[in-house]
Amino acid sequence: MSQPVQRRSGNYPPSRWTDDLIQSLKSTHEDDHGSENIEEIKQNVRQVLEGRDEPVAQMELVDDLQRLGVSYHFEKEIKLVMDCIFEDRKECEDLYFVALRFRLLRQHGYHASPDVFQVFVDERGRFRNVLAEDLKALLNLYEASHLRFEGEHILKEAMDFTTHHLRESTTKSNNSDCTLAIQIAHALEIPLSRRMLRSEARNYIDLYERMPGHHSCLLKLAKLDFNNVQSLYQAEVKEMSRWWRELQLATNLKFARDRLMDNYLWAVGVIFNPPFSVCRKGLTKVACLITAIDDVYDVYGTLDELELFSEVVEKWEIGYIDKLPQYMRLCFLALYNTTNQFAYDFMRDKGRNILGYLTRAWAELCKAYLVEAKWFYNGYTPTVEEYLDNAWVSMSGPVFLIHAYFFMQHAIKEDATMDIDHYINLIKKSSITVRLQNDLGTSKDEIERGDVPKCIQCYMKEKSVSEEAARQYVDGLLGNAWKELHKECTEATSNGTSHPLVHCALNLARMAQFMYQHGDAYGFAERDYPVEPILKLMVESV
Repeated sequence: MSQPVQRRSGNYPPSRWTDDLIQSLKSTHEDDHGSENIEEIKQNVRQVLEGRDEPVAQMELVDDLQRLGVSYHFEKEIKLVMDCIFEDRKECEDLYFVALRFRLLRQHGYHASPDVFQVFVDERGRFRNVLAEDLKALLNLYEASHLRFEGEHILKEAMDFTTHHLRESTTKSNNSDCTLAIQIAHALEIPLSRRMLRSEARNYIDLYERMPGHHSCLLKLAKLDFNNVQSLYQAEVKEMSRWWRELQLATNLKFARDRLMDNYLWAVGVIFNPPFSVCRKGLTKVACLITAIDDVYDVYGTLDELELFSEVVEKWEIGYIDKLPQYMRLCFLALYNTTNQFAYDFMRDKGRNILGYLTRAWAELCKAYLVEAKWFYNGYTPTVEEYLDNAWVSMSGPVFLIHAYFFMQHAIKEDATMDIDHYINLIKKSSITVRLQNDLGTSKDEIERGDVPKCIQCYMKEKSVSEEAARQYVDGLLGNAWKELHKECTEATSNGTSHPLVHCALNLARMAQFMYQHGDAYGFAERDYPVEPILKLMVESV
């Protein structure tokens, strides 16, 4: 008689976001303005931007447009401003101007040299203490320093200098600008370059309204746009929840995480612009499938079953599913049908066959999952190098971003370039950043439920060090990963112009920072993440 299979459990709690709750979502604002005058408001903002002759005023307005989440309305106008700023190479000894200019150029993918800060350092290469008196300039230098590449030592010096003095400023009560004090505390927690854009926009609207001299038309646009986009998100997540309910994968795979709202939130974090609705909905489906398959490999499947499943995914032939146990048949069929539908939609709309790209990405993901499963069943702890060589794929970043690349083509007028291989290094840098942030936030829970060792445990075993020392090491790896990702984004951008995938890759890393900042907010949201951020993004209007 065959012995019963011993199955593990992740002990995941059910999602607080049931289908009934999602279907009940309704915008809480009264749309007094409607859409009849939004174009008029945009024109007023456009006139303000075009009427600014001073470079500082132009840059501040561009910065506000970005942080308020409405810059996508003014891409052409902002590109003209940034081109002019980039071409203006005059030396300047105003730290606020130089730091703001450098930060905006780096954010937009221009090749900005950190040598512009040499004028502010002494003969020992250290920033002069007198600079600490201007907190506004200091804050911009701090934000600029987090966009540094490997080897840019002056920006490392700037980071240390500004961090020290900004922290010191928070202990003093003589800062008369309360909005600046709020921004300083906000930046010291997480720098702007690592923040989820949509969450940052919601927070900045509240702050911008309190700033003296703010532009009323810009504030009005930001509020109206946020509420309109929120209504769009609610319609999209309702549609996705209906799809997920009808698929019934969560009903049949009780061991897997049921995280429809969280998966949709990942999609919003990666690409929030309203025109990319097809992309957000497609990525939500991809994330749901990734989660189910991840839990098959990490929690439920036996090694023999996982080897069979990996083989079937690689062959991508429906006739092979009879080899699989029932729960895996359902899982594979959901993957097979959904992915083929993606390929059909692309063929219908763009006339290109992308099925090979998509199926290859899924096969590579399952191979990486299988490697980790073999490590677990054999009791093997890999070296950090071995672990990361596999983990950037098992993090699912390549599957997510390859699908995003093709989903975005639906909103791009010109034909798809079909050059996804051109961005593979960018995808890798983004995925490593996500993996390290995930490990720092979730490794404790994953080890407790019997998962494969994560980067922290690999380093502890390899170097015979404490968990605290290993966490410090992985945190250092994460800092390096952000530097490499920022450099890769710049190299994938030409004179401030890039494919939307570049922004998606960066936003995926930002979304990981958002999701894992307080622990495993994906697996255990009720315990590790307050509900307020999601409510402010998806439910509560401005």
